[in-house]
Amino acid sequence: MNILNIHRKRAFIIAGMCLTGILHQQQAWAQEPLKQETIDIISTNQPKLRDAYKLNLTASLPGVDTSRPVLKYQVPALNLNFMYQAAPLKPLALGKDSLSVLQNNFIKLGYGNYKTPYVQAGFGSGRKDLYNYGLFVNYTSSQGKEISDQNYSTLNALASGSYLLPTMQVDASIGYDRNTIHYYGYNHDSLKYDKKDVAQTFNTLTAQVGLKNRPQNDWAFQFQPTVKFIAFNDSYKRTENTFIAKIPVRKQVFEDIFIKAEGVFDLSTYKQDNGRNINNNVVAIHPSVDIIKPGFVLHAGVNPTWTNDKFYLLPDIVNESHLVRKKLILSSGWISYFDKNSYRNLANKNPFLNGLVDGILNTRVEEKYTGIKGTLGGHFNYNTKFASVTWYNMPLFVNDAADTKYFTTRNEEQLRAFQLHAEVGYIEEEKFQARVTFDWYNYNKQTTEVKPWHLPPFQGDLFVQYTLNKKLHLNADLFALSGSYYVLPSKDFGKTSGAWDMNAGASYDIGKNFNLWLNANNIFNSHYQRWYLYPTYGFNIVGGIMVKF
Repeated sequence: MNILNIHRKRAFIIAGMCLTGILHQQQAWAQEPLKQETIDIISTNQPKLRDAYKLNLTASLPGVDTSRPVLKYQVPALNLNFMYQAAPLKPLALGKDSLSVLQNNFIKLGYGNYKTPYVQAGFGSGRKDLYNYGLFVNYTSSQGKEISDQNYSTLNALASGSYLLPTMQVDASIGYDRNTIHYYGYNHDSLKYDKKDVAQTFNTLTAQVGLKNRPQNDWAFQFQPTVKFIAFNDSYKRTENTFIAKIPVRKQVFEDIFIKAEGVFDLSTYKQDNGRNINNNVVAIHPSVDIIKPGFVLHAGVNPTWTNDKFYLLPDIVNESHLVRKKLILSSGWISYFDKNSYRNLANKNPFLNGLVDGILNTRVEEKYTGIKGTLGGHFNYNTKFASVTWYNMPLFVNDAADTKYFTTRNEEQLRAFQLHAEVGYIEEEKFQARVTFDWYNYNKQTTEVKPWHLPPFQGDLFVQYTLNKKLHLNADLFALSGSYYVLPSKDFGKTSGAWDMNAGASYDIGKNFNLWLNANNIFNSHYQRWYLYPTYGFNIVGGIMVKF
């Protein structure tokens, strides 16, 4: 509506103006008539500007100046005059840098109750740039008082040496061990035996040769093969020959990554009197990769293993992660390996073993564990582990039903247990150190046997050592052992008693070349039985003198 009104007003104004013009024109015409003229338009004028003149420019680089400028410098001489004049240096004669002479040789002699002579000696070549060698001899024996035939003797001899080349090192050793025990686990009230009928002597001859390269840096290829031959026999015409070869190699591929591999050949042949040969072989390859970083370590590998015509692929994974640098370390792993049940290995565990049973198998052990370890301050260290352990084909020692003074083995197809291991140590330089350790096994499942025969579920140890004025050395060892199950001839079973025992020792240096020593064993005088029907010695003490030169 507003727009319409505006248009109406504009029309009204225009009409008014036109009317006024008409009236004014009538008045003009009334005064004087105008002359009529005609204007002819010839052309239309369109003014234009002239185009500006443009300069055409072509850019070009200046010529290359190949001339070499000659620069001249003039440095004015500057002379500084100091009031202080330095005194000339006069070299002084340096003292001869040499290591102290080693006491490479010693002889240790002693005697104790139970008619116990003690002889130990060691001889060495000292520091040599090209080679070194050593010889060690040890002998001791005892005769029981409370029980007849409770006698034993031990003779050990070892000669070893190394030959050093610029890039290689050759190691060799030969040793002989002779251990004599007696089967005294019988009823002494009703049975009598000649000593030759119950004596058992184990002879072991060992020869070993090894080779190791001496790389100039950590990145070099490293290898260390060793070959060992062991001849083992006893008084009952049982013989066992063993050949062991290990070939480990190692190469660093990156700053914190290492590749490792090891070949293991463990071949044994057992024969009793004129019986047939029993072969027991274990062949394995251990490839792995190690990642070692600050606060993190990972060992990852597998162990392909062949034993007695069977193949196993065993895991080998271990990890350590620092939750708090060096103070709190999380350690975990999943590992599996074989314990070889040769006659020599089993006799070292239980010397009263009556040979091998036919068809004995090697034990496969599998562990899955986790734990924490680390250090506290500058003196304390600790290590804990909780594991689930499974043994496959585990030999368990039981008394022979026909003659209880002998032991034989029974095969447990599968034995499971939870293990708790803990140790805490304290070290104060060379003056004082202490360590407490214990292992607890909860045997919760066995497939073949009723009980884990002669396997103690708990073992603990407390060791303390103290040095006073660098001359008096004191040590004590307190340990605990729980009882274990055994089988009776009636096929019933019992359990041995647990035991506490303590050993202590002292030595005092007289000058540089002499030392007085004293060792006391089984201070609590507890006749506990690690093996059923075989009680240990009571309190015994041995002392003597040692000469060093």
